[in-house]
Amino acid sequence: MRLDEQSGGLFRGFEGFIVPGPAEMGVALRTGILAVDTNVLLNLYRYKESTRKDLLAVLSAADGRLFVPHQVVREFWRNRRSVIGGLGGVKREAQSALTKNRNSTSDAIKRWAKSVALSDERLNQLLEQTNSFFESISGELEDGPARVSAQIPTSEDVILTELATLLADAVGEELSQEAWAAAVAEGERRVKENEPPGFKDADKLESDLPEGASGDYIVWLQLLNHCEAAGRDLVLVTADTKEDWWECAERGQLIGPRRELIEEYFGRTGRRLFLLEPSSLLQQSESLGVGVSVESVEEIQRVRDEPSNTPWSFSTVMAVLARLDERKYVQAQVIREAAANGGGISRSRVYELDGRDQEQTLRGFTRPVTRVTAELQAEGLVPYGVEPLLDAKYDAGVKSSRFAVPAEVVGILRHRGSSISDIEARVEKAFAEANYGYEAIEPVSIYDTGQFRIAESLDQELDAMREARREARKERARE
Repeated sequence: MRLDEQSGGLFRGFEGFIVPGPAEMGVALRTGILAVDTNVLLNLYRYKESTRKDLLAVLSAADGRLFVPHQVVREFWRNRRSVIGGLGGVKREAQSALTKNRNSTSDAIKRWAKSVALSDERLNQLLEQTNSFFESISGELEDGPARVSAQIPTSEDVILTELATLLADAVGEELSQEAWAAAVAEGERRVKENEPPGFKDADKLESDLPEGASGDYIVWLQLLNHCEAAGRDLVLVTADTKEDWWECAERGQLIGPRRELIEEYFGRTGRRLFLLEPSSLLQQSESLGVGVSVESVEEIQRVRDEPSNTPWSFSTVMAVLARLDERKYVQAQVIREAAANGGGISRSRVYELDGRDQEQTLRGFTRPVTRVTAELQAEGLVPYGVEPLLDAKYDAGVKSSRFAVPAEVVGILRHRGSSISDIEARVEKAFAEANYGYEAIEPVSIYDTGQFRIAESLDQELDAMREARREARKERARE
């Protein structure tokens, strides 16, 4: 029964306060529009095959009622490569750590063997055991669930093939140029007024995205347009749990869509709006006549709870800074100063460093950092999945009030301005640009290549740098 058809008037005008039960959700799944957000499509690359097939089977059961806004597909293609690269980067990171530890362990054994005059035969036995141990662990590192890379032809990507079939007739139309401009303006207005959806994306107002901070609103607008014409309830499946979509209990538990969204949807369609997380959709799969495994639900919940970002390391930060310095971008200085300040730098200070008039906008100021990071990711020198190295922050209004660097970068650059910073930068720049160093060299061939001499020299310089750090700290302590 439609909410506006209920007798007694108790609910009329207060639709946003209604919390649906399982039966109402089941009816909506069987008869309403089932839509998915960008993160649902992208997370298919993070799931095992069995989980992916369970989720796709549930979505397929809504054949004829499945809908994907055009903006969702735009964002999917924009972020697909980064998601795939991030999955492979995690494995490479683990393998690199294993190689480093194997080398350091072997070196320690050699030093110990020399100190006790151990026989070469016994030393070789220990080294073989060490190599066997680390190789066994390395062998346990599986490829990413999707087993694809960003470089393979799209025709060989099994997930794209499955999605192409699923979404053949389910993707909405693109907004006209005029409607797009109006939607971007309305999205920015909602951000300024803290109106859902999308006001939690205020940090994208001065980003490089063509829609700025209005992406969520454009998705919402396209849903409204489609569902108004269809005249059905809407079940939106999303992994986005921010408070600009969800009504939350005091302890953060998700209750349902924000009242403003429920009321706006009802005002446009006279129907009801429901939100579901992907794991909840699988738990409700019987409503669509589909059975799924408990393991699939558990994996989706596990992926939801995993950290979404890969941390920056000393070498990756320095690789970006070195390239920014090489191209004489002031953003490198901004990053260093932000780190020295504990993680942030004011908008006014950025104007001073950049030498531009304060009447000029800072829109796109972080673009060189984003571009250089992407270049280094393509070269394999920076992992996918890292947070933006420089990000605009909005405490109020539509202009960035400050710029910030990730928390780990503050620690990485905390020795900025010390007497050893030049050595540090030169060594790490050489590592990043040449991609040499003991971590990047296969142990079996290390003595057979000219790279070893370079790596050995750089490693010695790093040791000297670290010793200089220790002496500098002691000196400061004595003062």
